[in-house]
Amino acid sequence: MFEVRITRHWSGDTYNVDLVSWDRNGSGMPVGKAFNVSRRKAKSEAKRVAALYNAEIVMPEGVA
Repeated sequence: MFEVRITRHWSGDTYNVDLVSWDRNGSGMPVGKAFNVSRRKAKSEAKRVAALYNAEIVMPEGVA
């Protein structure tokens, strides 16, 4: 199972996009797909990666 996460970059003004691969035992392995990008770029990259991996896009509160 895959999941695409959009999180805030530590600078507070930009975003990161990660692809998380979940294992059956509940552990996840994140892989960075975009780092320190604008909100617009993060959303477009998340949509692209989600389509490739048939994954769900997850955004924590305050990111959307």
